[in-house]
Amino acid sequence: MTTKKQKPKINDDKLKKRLGFIPHKGQKPVLEAILNDDIKDVVLVCGRRWGKTKLVAYLAFREMLLPNRQVWIVAPTSDLTQKAFTEIVKFIGRIYEPGEYRITTKPYTKLRMANGSWIECKTADNPVSLIGEEVDLLIIDEAARLAPMTYDRELAATTMTRNGRTIFISTPKGLNWFYHKYKQVSEADDGFVWNAPSSDNELNTPKYLEKLRKSLPEEIYNQEYNASFIDGASSVFRNIDKVINDDCYENPVPTHRYVLGVDLAKVNDYTVLTCVDRHTHKVVAWDRFNKIDYPIQKNRIVSLARRYNNARIIIDSTGVGNPITDDLRRESLIIDDFKFSNKSKDELVQKLNLFIEEQGIFIPNEPIIIDELKQFGVEVTDRGNITYSAPVGLHDDCVMSLGLAVWGLYSTDTIKDKKEDPINFLLEEPTRRKIRVRR
Repeated sequence: MTTKKQKPKINDDKLKKRLGFIPHKGQKPVLEAILNDDIKDVVLVCGRRWGKTKLVAYLAFREMLLPNRQVWIVAPTSDLTQKAFTEIVKFIGRIYEPGEYRITTKPYTKLRMANGSWIECKTADNPVSLIGEEVDLLIIDEAARLAPMTYDRELAATTMTRNGRTIFISTPKGLNWFYHKYKQVSEADDGFVWNAPSSDNELNTPKYLEKLRKSLPEEIYNQEYNASFIDGASSVFRNIDKVINDDCYENPVPTHRYVLGVDLAKVNDYTVLTCVDRHTHKVVAWDRFNKIDYPIQKNRIVSLARRYNNARIIIDSTGVGNPITDDLRRESLIIDDFKFSNKSKDELVQKLNLFIEEQGIFIPNEPIIIDELKQFGVEVTDRGNITYSAPVGLHDDCVMSLGLAVWGLYSTDTIKDKKEDPINFLLEEPTRRKIRVRR
């Protein structure tokens, strides 16, 4: 009679002591649940600075101590995966000698153990690279920042044949796919979910958290530090549906003046041209293209500007855009260059937000523009600063192009019957009124 081979067991108390890993009070019940073999899917909803990086590193390293185990850490960017990997390297150095493991960096960072186990760091910005592998443990870090459908389309199958486990861990971002996964796992017999506010970690003192609470909008603080799912907390633009106009596109009116916002392509991005009527504030013309040689791009910009009464061009002149701007000036067009920095981008987004909220701009019923506006969100840094960006894997070229066009408008009020002074743009400065992300 043969007996079933027992799965090797790890003494976690001894391992944590050897690694110098001391879980804080909020991590202890999470570890106890995760280490239950009957749990297959785990969703950890964490506030910032809760300590998820060390927890991810510990769980991944623990899995590799077992023979012939395959582990993935997937995150939106390589920088995020490297944070956990750095902790794993620290752990392995406390138990093994260099010859007992090997690290390679191409095409992705991978650590191989002498016992046949390995761990690889993957990024979700290249979905094709996530297809075809099988793993025992899949850890998806900052899961809420992955593009929609990435898990279902590329990652779900990776744990099927090896009967593996998936750990979704992230700060929430509104009611997106991560929220729905949280709800799904919470109702499963073999699932475990946990809300982990930043206050769980004793290093986040009440004084520190109170300072952040006062500096951030309430909804964003609750999302980022109380680990709460809040609908629209990360969204910058509201009332988008109210500014959609099916009759936006128009031929040029001889007595009207126009402004053309030009966001130039960077690597895999798109060049987007957005032409706005300064009288009606309608987007009267729009163009979007990529992988086109610059001479053709230049011709499109020049042609559109001239068609709309030599429209004033406000163009992204950051980096490679600077020589392009100089080249366009030789066409005797009115060019205002806009250099993107953290401060100038904030001002641009805040002004566009104001115009959308007060219905001072009208956009065509173009799904690409609408989707970009709805997906464009707020990011909070570890220091509590707010930045704006599109989710990983998505674009914000339409948002930036529209923002550049709106930068050339001076008020949310449209010009009705009075004739605009043709030299107004030389006498007035664009509105730079500060507004909050959420009201």
